[in-house]
Amino acid sequence: MKYDIELKTKITLVFIFTFILLVGALWTFHTKSIYNKSLEIANTYEKFEQELYIHRFDERQTIDYLEKLNFKLITDPHAFFEKDIKIIIIKKGFEMLEYKEAYYFHILTPRFRILFKDNIHKVETQFLHYIIYLVVIFLFTIIYLLILKNIKDSELLLNSRQLFLRTVMHELKTPIAKGKIVSELIDNEKQKKRMIDIFDKLNFLINDFAKVEEVLSKNYSKNTHLHTLSKIIDNSIAMLMMDSFEKKINISIVDNLKISVDIELISMAIKNLLDNGLKYSSDKKVQILTTNESICIISTGEKLSKPLEEYFKPFHNETKSLNHGMGLGLYIVYSILEIHDMRLDYSFQDNQNTFSIVFK
Repeated sequence: MKYDIELKTKITLVFIFTFILLVGALWTFHTKSIYNKSLEIANTYEKFEQELYIHRFDERQTIDYLEKLNFKLITDPHAFFEKDIKIIIIKKGFEMLEYKEAYYFHILTPRFRILFKDNIHKVETQFLHYIIYLVVIFLFTIIYLLILKNIKDSELLLNSRQLFLRTVMHELKTPIAKGKIVSELIDNEKQKKRMIDIFDKLNFLINDFAKVEEVLSKNYSKNTHLHTLSKIIDNSIAMLMMDSFEKKINISIVDNLKISVDIELISMAIKNLLDNGLKYSSDKKVQILTTNESICIISTGEKLSKPLEEYFKPFHNETKSLNHGMGLGLYIVYSILEIHDMRLDYSFQDNQNTFSIVFK
């Protein structure tokens, strides 16, 4: 599914970005740790150099002093410097060098230069750091693969659910079609019309339910065109399948305004708002008021007990009241408006609830 592919791509990009940051952070920590260790040793060398300077040691005295501290004199420094030497730190009076996992103390004075191998301090290989890095990267990769696996499992469950729902809806269409055919055989015209209307409504509800399933599973391709507000409102009211709706719905429309929408989807969203208004209003009436920026559904009743965003979650309703549905109405509205890059606003004033579909 397109949505799952997009989700996997986004997750992969996030993990790649995070992985780069993680490797960068680990490498920074690693190099910083090595530098701090080198700086610590260099500070020790600096103390030795100051001691030599204070006592004004000559070359022979310097050699004796450092050899007692377990430094080894390099007798052929010229040959040594022809090798692949790494300069760690340069300070006044000395250099700290590294070669083949060993430190070297190069004393620089106006009178002489002497090179010593440091047998006190050893170059740390940082094996523990490397192990930690490998463990972190391994765990990071495992988490990434587990997330992708869970997405795949979710995709399988979603596909199974869709297959089940589509199979049920397909199987329901057959008896509905047969029932409609049988209804044509009824002699009483009034009864015939009533039965045909019932089967037409059932067929309409199944198609409506299929569309909702596609929207909620993010598997719907939006088909937008310019439509007048009056046409959209008429289509929404038709979806309510009410007789004599004029007694319950008061309409005030900006007739000349057109908006670009998927009329089936946006009508479904408005239908759900109308259905909620009629169901929960104290007088079982609603008003539709349109402006150049919005479509407002107004009804008299109690204020929402929770913030509007709470009702955008599926199955949000408490099931204590038999008048409550499954808590999907506003979730469906929110999902449809999100597809259209619109938003739903709510206000309560003078015992009236106003839900506004705001165009962008």
